Amino acid sequence: MHIRSLVVILLATLAGAVTFAQSGRGVLKGTVRNADGIIAGATVQAKRQATSEMFTATSAASGQYEMPNLPDGTYEVSVPPLGLATARFTQQNVVIEPGKTTALDIVLAAGGQGVIGDDNAFLALQKKYANVRGPAPRTRDGHPDLTGVWNGSLDPNPQPAAMLPWADEVVKQRRATNAREQPSAHCLPDDPTPTLPLLRKFVQTPTLLVQLFEQDPHYRQIFLDGRDHPKDADPTWMGHSVARWDKDTLVVDSSGFNDKSWIIFGAGLPHTEMLHVIEKYRRLDLAHMQVDVIVEDPGTFTKPIERHMTWQLAPGEDVLEYICNENNKFEANAGLN
Repeated sequence: MHIRSLVVILLATLAGAVTFAQSGRGVLKGTVRNADGIIAGATVQAKRQATSEMFTATSAASGQYEMPNLPDGTYEVSVPPLGLATARFTQQNVVIEPGKTTALDIVLAAGGQGVIGDDNAFLALQKKYANVRGPAPRTRDGHPDLTGVWNGSLDPNPQPAAMLPWADEVVKQRRATNAREQPSAHCLPDDPTPTLPLLRKFVQTPTLLVQLFEQDPHYRQIFLDGRDHPKDADPTWMGHSVARWDKDTLVVDSSGFNDKSWIIFGAGLPHTEMLHVIEKYRRLDLAHMQVDVIVEDPGTFTKPIERHMTWQLAPGEDVLEYICNENNKFEANAGLN
């Protein structure tokens, strides 16, 4: 290479380094782990508090993550709940300085839901099917085909529920008693909203969508034949569901719930029989489905609750038999029998 060309390259490189240092940019890096060891595939979020800009990184097989070229400022760093076992991590007031590297090692705590779970296994499924590619399949009538086994996920940035005073008191009581009256702990159906991060199997026909899952009552049916809700339906745990297509989005409308279930995974929220749930399913491509949920109940909430998730296709998996009464140790462990 000509000496003059080499000098030009060196000068450009030095200028870039100076610009990086002078433009208010820094680096955030560290390792993600829990009590069992390193966590690969965790999403680390850094929200710049002055502007609400969001930056993300994914932890590598070594558990390490890195966010280069961050604008200087103060950040909220978080890791959303991964699956069943871990709680959300949040660290406030993380300072990024120009030209410097800020180290932040993240230790994820247990979720405290009284469940047995392994989020490394949950993340392993995500990694296993990360390279699934292709267009979204369609049925003979031209609608997207939602058929398949889907690895459910949590909303990475859930907003707190705005509740009436009576509901606030119920939630406080449930937390004070370590959720010992949670229906699923006594082998009864739990959350009727699809916000629990489990495998769900969809079987779609022109007139009916069936969902199967490893959770009581194990299934739900969604009618696609144009019918309406019954005029005077008996309230049930899962309610009554009908759906329509809005272009490529399946919009599911559910009502007719009893008031016995606890809704929104991890929150244990009460509700009345006025509960109304809207779900929107949009298959983005072969491997991903956008799931948006709106929960309304004027007897409990002052405004609707929204959850937004992206599910991943798990084509080599299947739902397993789940018999709650077999080896259910919750009541014994909680001293209830």
